[in-house]
Amino acid sequence: MASSATHESLTGSSSVASIGSAEQRPNFVHLDERYKCAKCKDALLNPMQTSCGHRICELCLDSLFGENQVEVMCPGGEEDCDKLNKNDVNSVFKDKSAHREMQRLEVYCSNKNYGCPKKMKWKELDKHSADCEYTPECCAFCGNLIPLIQTNHHQTEECSQRPVTCQYCLQQVPFSEYETHIDETCLGVQVDCPHKCGATGIKRGELEEHFRICQAKPAECPYRVYGCEFQGTQPEVKTHEDEDKVNHIHLLAVQLGRLELDKMEITRKTEECQNQLDALKNQVQSFEADNEQHKQTTENFEKKMKSLQKMMASHGEKVYKLEDKVEGVAEKKVVEDHGRQITAMKETQKNHEDRIVRIERGGGGGTGGNVGVSEALMNQLTAHDRQVGIHDVRLAEIDLRFQVLETASYDGILIWKIRDYTRRKHEATTGKTLSLYSQPFYTSRFGYKMCARVYLNGDGMGKGTHMSLFFVVMRGDYDALLQWPFRQKVTLMLLDQDSGRRHLSDTFRPDPTSSSFKKPTSEMNVASGCPLFVSQSVLESKTYVKDDTIFIKVIVDTADLYGP
Repeated sequence: MASSATHESLTGSSSVASIGSAEQRPNFVHLDERYKCAKCKDALLNPMQTSCGHRICELCLDSLFGENQVEVMCPGGEEDCDKLNKNDVNSVFKDKSAHREMQRLEVYCSNKNYGCPKKMKWKELDKHSADCEYTPECCAFCGNLIPLIQTNHHQTEECSQRPVTCQYCLQQVPFSEYETHIDETCLGVQVDCPHKCGATGIKRGELEEHFRICQAKPAECPYRVYGCEFQGTQPEVKTHEDEDKVNHIHLLAVQLGRLELDKMEITRKTEECQNQLDALKNQVQSFEADNEQHKQTTENFEKKMKSLQKMMASHGEKVYKLEDKVEGVAEKKVVEDHGRQITAMKETQKNHEDRIVRIERGGGGGTGGNVGVSEALMNQLTAHDRQVGIHDVRLAEIDLRFQVLETASYDGILIWKIRDYTRRKHEATTGKTLSLYSQPFYTSRFGYKMCARVYLNGDGMGKGTHMSLFFVVMRGDYDALLQWPFRQKVTLMLLDQDSGRRHLSDTFRPDPTSSSFKKPTSEMNVASGCPLFVSQSVLESKTYVKDDTIFIKVIVDTADLYGP
């Protein structure tokens, strides 16, 4: 072995013309063991020699050392094998002698599997391969690899996908599909009428035109739409029409009867709709009358308030006059005591000044009949204050009722406008106001009373991530006349304020066994709905929040309701 060969970098490129991957190893006619790698046991590629005389492929040596190892044991596996040092030029080096010897070894052509019988020296393989007539190429029709020398014969005689010209329609079709083309799809092939009318030699592409006049083509009775199921040739259908007129008339009569029933049903439904419309008109008129009455009541209260304000102003003037009178009495007492000692006069004056202050503050002080007048005045003022307070409370209650009546719905549909969304969401997040209730709405004038409840920062599973929306059954004035438990389908919606086409909704039917839908025994039942109705990231977009306002809609199905 050539132990004096000059060392080169183990990972560098070789200057000799060798093959660098296992896929490029040639097929040797005969390979002696001394030309095999001590590690991979295959033909050497870029042979390297160890200090103990073994040969190894350059790539195998690189993999033996790996990334971090400097010393490894020679893969020869013999007792006298040395440790190989990656940095020692004498430990492992290029074996150019082995390379020259292997270049003279006899190898088969790389295209042996495609039929090439040639043998040559390894160093002559590349030159031969460049001109080898057995080099495979991909067939343009079937995609298989075919030796160059056989390509023409394959594409003209053997390829199953080679194009052939149809003798009837002159179209090109793949050879493997030719028979199917002739038997099933070729428009130029002459065939007999499939309805066996006797016509022959008809081109397949002209069959549709023939069917227009074919007497044997199956046809249906024109009265099929009325229930007649007869089928036959056109002459048979014509004979059937002439002979079965009584049955056809009967079918027409049945159909007319059905149409008459449909007409009656439509008329009935129209009358029901008209009755419902009249009832709605009456309800609207009733609402308008109620609103007018409430407006009149409000105007009357406003007049009473103005009158009460005038009365309070009058009482104020009387109070001022009484204070002046008390001050006059105090001055007279000072004059009568003028002869007294200066010290006593100052004390008396101080007492009267204190008394005047008390009168100004609360109506107390004074002497004799003035004390009674002040007390009576204070009692009267207290009574007026109490009456004004009562009127304020009543006006607030009437205003609240008026607002509820204005927003109340009696058709099972609630539109809930929630303003100041940002502030209300912050209050929900901080725990100040966790949830909001909507105004009540009803399925009818005397129907179920309901409302919606919303947690803007979520509740339960949706807390902090979603808006939770619930439906609540409330105690109403006419519950004794209604069916229980509550069973109507409920739809919860968040309305799209942008395009109006992306409303978010969820629909559910009440569970009859749930306490949420039983007859209420308190002001309202436990809420039921969707803890994960919509994520806050989706909700807080311009689609659903506009002008810091959101709209929630609740629809209760009233189609099958009946009641008082």
